[in-house]
Amino acid sequence: MKKILLSTAFLVAILSACQKQESPEVSAPSLKESLIARGKSLALDTVYKLPPGEPLSHYTSGYAKIMCSAVFITGLSPEFAAENVGYFTSPPAQRKNVETPVIDYVNKKVSIKMPNGVIRTAIYTGGQGCVTLPEGSDE
Repeated sequence: MKKILLSTAFLVAILSACQKQESPEVSAPSLKESLIARGKSLALDTVYKLPPGEPLSHYTSGYAKIMCSAVFITGLSPEFAAENVGYFTSPPAQRKNVETPVIDYVNKKVSIKMPNGVIRTAIYTGGQGCVTLPEGSDE
């Protein structure tokens, strides 16, 4: 009985110490404005330049990497992965411009051919996951 009373008293002490302290309300617009102002104060004064190369090559590189990770790391089927994974890296509109990914299960790599004949390849490395190789390279 003494243990139950001590346990209950201890629990009450902890709960009272953990009560949420009231803080002054910050209105949503002022919070939003302060976040935007903070972001602007930390912004670098630089000009945005697109990365060199063709956008389709970048999209295809991302598509190969996503397919490699989906098949060799996650264990998804290539059909499911192509339909449901990685649209932030390679949008569906861009995927329509390239051939179907070729999955090499023996060498654990995914290759995708672009209309200009260049092949983008991603390989499963083990410790680093899947890595996209330089344009036109397969090793």
